[in-house]
Amino acid sequence: MKTESSGIFGFVSFDFENLNHEPKTPQGPFEKDSLLLTQCSCDGLILVSVLVKDPDGSFEAELKCNVRTSLILWNPSIGLYKRISCPHEITFSSRLGLGYDSAVDDYRVFVVSRENETSVMVYNSRNDSWNIFIDNRYVLSSWTHPAVLNGAVHWVMCPYESVSCVIVYFDLVEEKFKEVPPPSSWKKDDEMRLVVLGEQLCVYCDIDVKQIEVYAMKEYGNKESWTRLFVIPCGILKSIHVCNQNCTCTAVRPLCLTKNGQVLIQVGSWVVGNYDPKDSAFLSFDSERGWMPLPYVETLISPGGGV
Repeated sequence: MKTESSGIFGFVSFDFENLNHEPKTPQGPFEKDSLLLTQCSCDGLILVSVLVKDPDGSFEAELKCNVRTSLILWNPSIGLYKRISCPHEITFSSRLGLGYDSAVDDYRVFVVSRENETSVMVYNSRNDSWNIFIDNRYVLSSWTHPAVLNGAVHWVMCPYESVSCVIVYFDLVEEKFKEVPPPSSWKKDDEMRLVVLGEQLCVYCDIDVKQIEVYAMKEYGNKESWTRLFVIPCGILKSIHVCNQNCTCTAVRPLCLTKNGQVLIQVGSWVVGNYDPKDSAFLSFDSERGWMPLPYVETLISPGGGV
């Protein structure tokens, strides 16, 4: 498994199982007049959102409009990509995701937005078309990264007129959101985030500003199977001079597990490294650039369909 990092200066690819290897610059949708942001990955495909520069060389107009112009489906392992035109504007407050529909062997792009109502735009890669669904039972929570497990994209959302958040995914058959039971220890004021670690759906949050606790659902759909995997003491994070204030979920983001049981984590915008839960050791690397890391696996799947 590798990690892709993106930003205004382009992409680099790291094999985090072997950090002695030099980072690579994969072939992809690089444009000198565009800002490319990685959003989500599934089966080696990466969803990228695009901002285009203004005539004066800045991104100010689109940033003020809070709009992304288009999307790209990209496989960095083979250097192929597919541009996707959106029927409606995609704002920065929208949540994006990339999943797989095994029933029809097709990859789906999800754009969840909340203006006057909660809408879900679903892109069908095979026939290059969009469908729009409305499900007003849920409201988007604060910024959260999607978690893709078994092709389904999961988000943290809040039921309408409720302060307690839940885990949901969009069911393509019934065309509506469905809930996944959270851990029993999940308090209504906890700011939970999602991640997939070791092919298991996981949640993590900060507890009393002392440590980050990570729980895994050992049996998908079984509420009683939630188990605490490990903790990340905030003292470890402060020691790398990133968390000057209270360490929260917004500062710490587990990314994936390595084969030897370490956890690749991102701290703030500048530090990525391996954390060992056994001895609470953290080894950072390449902290001189801004990061938007996204784990992915190498595959030969074409963004346009087929292998």
